Amino acid sequence: MERLILRRFGVLTSALLTLLLLATGVPASPASAAADARADAASIAPTPATVFADTAARLVEAATPPAFDPGFIITDELFYDGHALDAGEVQAFLDEQVAACAPGIECLADYTQETVTRAADEVCGAYRGRESETGAEIIAKVGLACGISQKALLVLLQKEQSLVRNPAPTAGDFSFATGYACPDTAACDVEYSGFYNQVYWAAWQLKRYANPPGTSEFFTSRPIGEPSPIAYNPDASCGIADVTLKNIATAALYYYTPYQPNPATVAGSPDDPCGAYGNLNFWRFYSEWFGDPTRGSITQGALENVSVVRGRIVAEGWALDPSSVRASTDVRITVTDAAGRISTTTLRAGATSDGALSVSRLSGRDHGFSGGTALEAQGLVRVCAVSLPLEGTSSSLHPLGCATVFALTP
Repeated sequence: MERLILRRFGVLTSALLTLLLLATGVPASPASAAADARADAASIAPTPATVFADTAARLVEAATPPAFDPGFIITDELFYDGHALDAGEVQAFLDEQVAACAPGIECLADYTQETVTRAADEVCGAYRGRESETGAEIIAKVGLACGISQKALLVLLQKEQSLVRNPAPTAGDFSFATGYACPDTAACDVEYSGFYNQVYWAAWQLKRYANPPGTSEFFTSRPIGEPSPIAYNPDASCGIADVTLKNIATAALYYYTPYQPNPATVAGSPDDPCGAYGNLNFWRFYSEWFGDPTRGSITQGALENVSVVRGRIVAEGWALDPSSVRASTDVRITVTDAAGRISTTTLRAGATSDGALSVSRLSGRDHGFSGGTALEAQGLVRVCAVSLPLEGTSSSLHPLGCATVFALTP
């Protein structure tokens, strides 16, 4: 009750700020009326995702920094982090965003509803419903169950219906809070209406786009590391351009919102008729609230075995850059022979291995490496391996370990 009273105390300030914004013509935060419909674990084809922020809802505060890369909007590590925020942290964040709800209006920070229990499936874990849960609890529990970052879900709610910062949301804003099951070409599907439904199915769908273990490889039209044609706008006359997607998280955002911002939009133009702001706004809101969504991680891996095979040192193991868990990274092998000579070779970690699954169950099994260099001297040989970051990321290299073996020259 104390929190609610304090929030209500700021109503006048909030109202004055709203009038000021209207008078100065500052655009509102983004709200869109479209997303894709469900594709179930058996790979039933979904309604194409169509999330488009209209002119009145664009976030164009200033020219977007050149750091925005349409092919790399957020790292896999950050996007698929189901432990990013707990319910208390989500609630504290929501309380900070709105000084007070409008009189008589329930905004997201004060929202509650009944939730139902959902069994686990191949995409999300089980969700235990309750008679009354806050919006923050729903966001936290859905993120944990589906392995989607609570930070990403908060950004989604803001870019779709401006719910996070809106002091006076409507019932309709909550009914289709994430734009799920709202295609451009038809009315929203009421089967998926309601805040809890919207948050759950949006998270479920975003995870399903990654084709997690136990599901089929249905979503393959936006491959990682290869150019994908992505339109600038639902209006085909606005054009299309190839984007090379660096990871499955960015691909998931384009499945959900299948438009990229055109150059004018990225430059900060508020009036371009071909502007599509959804994915740009995702990047901007995340950057503003939680820091750079493409910030680097530390590469992972292990040197699992070193052997001598027909006069060659062979190093085996696995490596992964958490920024893009499906991409194959490189490993640098350094060999110091008995005479003190040092040789290096670089291997591609793209062979079959289960090691990377210990970091992410979405990684797949194509992160193994095996190879080495020829020996020139008999004796003790020191072999060390380092996993290298993927090109275009700011991840840090990680030593995988060293091993010493005795080698006989052939």
